[in-house]
Amino acid sequence: MSNMTRRSAVGAVAGAFTAAWAQSRLRIEKVDHHKVVVPMKKGTAVSLDYPNLDRRLAEFDRYPKFILEIHASNGMTGIGETARQVPEESVRANAAHLRGRGLGDIDLGRESLGLPDPRTADAFEMAIYDLMGKTLGVPVCDLLGGRKQDKVAVSYWTGQRTIPDLLMVGRRAVELGFKNLKFKGRFGDPIVDQLDAVAKECPGLSFIIDFNSSYPDPGSFLPVAHRMQGYNVTIEDPVPKRLDWFHQLRDRLTIPFALTPSGPQQMFEAIRTGAVDVFNLGGDMRTFARMCHTAELGGIPAWHGSGAELGVRDMSFVHAAAATRACTIPSDTICFLRESDLLAQPFRVKDGFVDVPRSPGLGVDLDRDALKRFTVA
Repeated sequence: MSNMTRRSAVGAVAGAFTAAWAQSRLRIEKVDHHKVVVPMKKGTAVSLDYPNLDRRLAEFDRYPKFILEIHASNGMTGIGETARQVPEESVRANAAHLRGRGLGDIDLGRESLGLPDPRTADAFEMAIYDLMGKTLGVPVCDLLGGRKQDKVAVSYWTGQRTIPDLLMVGRRAVELGFKNLKFKGRFGDPIVDQLDAVAKECPGLSFIIDFNSSYPDPGSFLPVAHRMQGYNVTIEDPVPKRLDWFHQLRDRLTIPFALTPSGPQQMFEAIRTGAVDVFNLGGDMRTFARMCHTAELGGIPAWHGSGAELGVRDMSFVHAAAATRACTIPSDTICFLRESDLLAQPFRVKDGFVDVPRSPGLGVDLDRDALKRFTVA
């Protein structure tokens, strides 16, 4: 199928749903939001005695999130989840904008949905699409252009770890049905010793190591990278995101390199120039699907990045990934590492995959008791 034909097909599907949506005459009667703080389970994020610890990885779960509930005149409710560290005034402004509006008046063609504050538009997108799917009787992935995958590859994740702790994490990942483990590395970490130890302990795992651009240039990273060749590993963002530097590394090594692009333009340039092997992509559901279509045309696979979310946001990632063909690298859906994912039905991982729900909307419900437990003033 040509790019134009594919775009037309997706547009026709989206147009049909949008028309049905506009004719529904439903109105948004109320928007509720819940401020929550859900800690990571003890010992899941980092080794607190790690000598080169990035403290941000030990404290990110202290920041609140907001769970949204959009109530419509048909008695149905759509749910969403913000990123962490977004201001409550953004949630309130967008909620006030939507109250009393017809659902068909929402501008699905704009990334911000026409909302006054774009900082929480992605969370409202989840809730609106969940509500739309429930109203039309279809899963969210169908609203994003159609189901391309019935199951989505997912990864286990951890931060900076001592070798004994990393071995424990690797064994846990295998026990829970994962095939891939992602962990953090920084300039100066004994990363080769860590990788060698966990690869021997868990030979069935593949690995992605995220360096968060901590090496200053290719010359400083090359000696480390040469020692990592031969392992089943992908390297993410080892140096600052200069595509010429990624070229230098790829020219000298056989290890796959992943880039978290700064935006669509850098992503396009990376495809055009052959600078990377894999993309780590994010954004709202519609933007992610669009970028994955671009990656597919460039022949480059992708995964969905994460900020260590809760269950609603993670399930939105699963639906967005299911609506693409390029998202085949294990994605960061790691709500199971929190003390609660706030879902009534927890994620189930089998052989490294999560099944994409076929029920209407996102296919998940809130655990009301957990929501109450983790709500803060």
